[in-house]
Amino acid sequence: MTEAAGAVIGINFGHSYSSIACINQHGRADVIANEDGERQLATRIAFNGDQVYLANQATPQLIRNAPNVIDNFVNLLGRSYSDLKEDEKKRTSAAVIDVNGTPGFKVEIDGKETTLTVHDVAVRFLRSLFLTAKDFLSGVPIAGAVLSVPQWFPEAQIAALKKAAEEAGLIVLQVVPASAAALAAYGLTAPRGHGELPAHPDGVEGVPYRSGQELDRNVVVVDMGGSSTDVTVFSCRAGLYTTLAYLHDSTVGGSALDAALVQFFAKEFTKKTKVIIADTDKRAWAKLRNEAEFTKRALSASNSATCSVESLAEGIDFTGSVNRMRFDMLAGSAYGKVVAGIEKVLKEAGLEACQIDEVVLSGGSARLSGLADRLAGLFGDAEDNGAHITASIDADQVIARGCAIQAQVVAAAPEGSKESEYIHNVPAAPVASVSDLKVPTTSAPLGLILTDKTFVTLIPANTPFPVRRSYRFPVAKGASEVAFTLDEGLDEIKVETVQPDEEDLDEDDEPMEPEQIKTAVTIAAGKNIAAFTVPTPAKGVKKVELEITLTKPGSLAVEAKEQGAAEGVKLAL
Repeated sequence: MTEAAGAVIGINFGHSYSSIACINQHGRADVIANEDGERQLATRIAFNGDQVYLANQATPQLIRNAPNVIDNFVNLLGRSYSDLKEDEKKRTSAAVIDVNGTPGFKVEIDGKETTLTVHDVAVRFLRSLFLTAKDFLSGVPIAGAVLSVPQWFPEAQIAALKKAAEEAGLIVLQVVPASAAALAAYGLTAPRGHGELPAHPDGVEGVPYRSGQELDRNVVVVDMGGSSTDVTVFSCRAGLYTTLAYLHDSTVGGSALDAALVQFFAKEFTKKTKVIIADTDKRAWAKLRNEAEFTKRALSASNSATCSVESLAEGIDFTGSVNRMRFDMLAGSAYGKVVAGIEKVLKEAGLEACQIDEVVLSGGSARLSGLADRLAGLFGDAEDNGAHITASIDADQVIARGCAIQAQVVAAAPEGSKESEYIHNVPAAPVASVSDLKVPTTSAPLGLILTDKTFVTLIPANTPFPVRRSYRFPVAKGASEVAFTLDEGLDEIKVETVQPDEEDLDEDDEPMEPEQIKTAVTIAAGKNIAAFTVPTPAKGVKKVELEITLTKPGSLAVEAKEQGAAEGVKLAL
């Protein structure tokens, strides 16, 4: 947008960390840095005397001033205190209390005991994000923002977030699921300018998409945040994303990995010093947790990392190190939970791992190589017809960048237009609660049966209505007509058992189990929806154009003609 109209921003308001993005002068989404040069901002507020510490500045307060630190509050918005589970109330920072039936916190501000509701805390923090964006944009007015929410947020919590954001001074253009924002950041399956097909977002570093799969892909988004992991399965069709299934697991996230490192380093400290860190030594554990998180981040970029804590316990300093292999062993159970969650959500979506074309990673802990290795084991290698593991955008930033891109789309819709009305009324609630604006999708693939009985998909299942697809087919030299047979398809799994090569085994080796290789295939359902021929009497005709239009379920229009001809064969079914 122009400076006169104002800028739009995207905000990832995460339970553990938040970030802000805007569209730069080159039209690309960038994450904004605060005055300290930080782009990942802890969703945390601390009070010490008359001082208020926000974001990462509040983290050191956990060591000496934990009762006056408020964090992990985002998921409490819009809920009643009685709905909270005990593990949601349990924390080492300010305790969650009942404030007239809603969650709140009791802290000391400037020597006075003060009660803040979770709404009050959210307003304070969102206002700080708003001011950070204003400072970064140097006076350019902010015309609106798109905020992300977890896929599982109900409408009451979405409404509470919007209310807090508006009270903080933001103009909320839209609230979108975080997983969908990750897809928007990459622009998956969206056609490029001048009708070009989408390319892999990792560019030359990524394995190119297989021909025919550029516009239609089944995608899994794995969002491993600080306190939980969300897995969402999408059908992505020419830039339109439909949620097939999702799973929220609050038992595994970055904090679980931090806890594994904390226990490892605590044992190392005891081994070196013979000093056991007492369970009641909250300051020592807070120090170790803070440093363990930095160690975990370092391991995402290097093969080893150190953890150094001054005066950890009984005045003794500690320095320890861990390599990536050892860390992956420590994190094995957490990775296993993530993979088990993916397998569960795939089952709910009615898909097998071999039917997934792409896996998008988001959330700070998703960038760890150990998780990527586990995912490759489940989905296969992209170079061997497996799924692409897409992570070229920093996993910490991908959601905020996607929100900024969506904000640009929303702001560009003409005011008062149908597009604008639709955009502003799309519920970001779970799919099960969407009724009035739910878009129907195709229930089965639609395609052609070739002369060798091979089925070629033209419009896959789960494609939103309305849809129009155009194709060009070569004409055999001298042919006077081209025959077409349209049919529905059936998505199936082909299982091939591969016997191990016994010649590679030594005498003492145990026999290897046969390997099962699963491949996604689509066959004709045998319904023979339509059969027709297109005359090609003109000399030099090399191609026939076929256009299929589905306006609503049960409505099919087909037009086929010689390339360049004014008219051809038309069918309405």
